Amino acid sequence: MTPASPAPRTSSSLTSNAPEPGIFIGVGHAERQDDGVGPFVAEGLRRRGLPAVAHGGDGTGLLDLWESRSACIVIDAVANTGATGGLSVFTDLDASDFLRTAFVHSTHRLGLPEAVALGRALGRLPGRLIVIGVTGAAFGFGSGLSPPVESAAERLIDHLAEAEDAFGEGVVSRLLRAT
Repeated sequence: MTPASPAPRTSSSLTSNAPEPGIFIGVGHAERQDDGVGPFVAEGLRRRGLPAVAHGGDGTGLLDLWESRSACIVIDAVANTGATGGLSVFTDLDASDFLRTAFVHSTHRLGLPEAVALGRALGRLPGRLIVIGVTGAAFGFGSGLSPPVESAAERLIDHLAEAEDAFGEGVVSRLLRAT
């Protein structure tokens, strides 16, 4: 799998005050089994022509990816939140269920919930932020997603790619019905 890469910023996007269009960010590591679901989804969306990047670094790097965006949907693996392959959609990022969710980003000091809190404190959040957690089961070393996670990732790619407004309320409602 080739990592998705962000579109280069142009000089006009660096000087404009208008927010950049929405972006999908797939968080995780492709060489840690189900933790690779975020990059898998990002690559699938990018192949369908949607703005998507894979991010395998520390949570602070997320601030640079999302701060100038009108909207952002982050896809990441979660553990111990239900059946393998299940989706959790978070729009209230202050809610205790988001803060307690086991985002599998343990190789870094700053994970997704901490990046959201830091972005809020620094005024570096996108206009709208949605987080989609995909419940995984296998997080050891090795490539490839477990069959239930790969199936869920393919369905998620389809839902997001087929949405009329991928960053609007409609996609959230559609995802909640699909979970």
